Amino acid sequence: MKKLSLILSLLCFGLSLQAETNLVVWKKDGSKVAFALSEEPKVTFSENSLMINTTTVSVSYDLEDMAKFTYEDPESQGIRNIENDKDSSFKFDGEMLLFLSLKAGSKVAIHNLGGVLVFSRTIEVAGDYSFPISHLDKGVYVVSVDGLTYKIVKR
Repeated sequence: MKKLSLILSLLCFGLSLQAETNLVVWKKDGSKVAFALSEEPKVTFSENSLMINTTTVSVSYDLEDMAKFTYEDPESQGIRNIENDKDSSFKFDGEMLLFLSLKAGSKVAIHNLGGVLVFSRTIEVAGDYSFPISHLDKGVYVVSVDGLTYKIVKR
């Protein structure tokens, strides 16, 4: 019920955004559909589905196939979207971080949940890099590189 309340709150907030903003529905398979807020999308939930009605279309989604809702401003240059995590240049196997195709000047940082920096490297030569994290205690960490942030759990 909390999840449903949060989603409804976000939808209501988003309706007050500028007309060029889109409501974006993301499915678990990585696909997404955008609805212009100028089309006045009306979102209705039932126990197992989501229905979006606009002035031009009506669409129904199974809730179990849904990943998230976001709002996008197509004109915005400040936010990058990751469309498919399967193509990510970041890998974590529990003991090693692997970054594919880092650029020279990239900064890799790991913080614990208390915000304390526990690891930092600046890449001098472009290429693939791996960093062992065996020295870190078990727990949750935030890894950031090139404006992207990942959460990892070291067990």
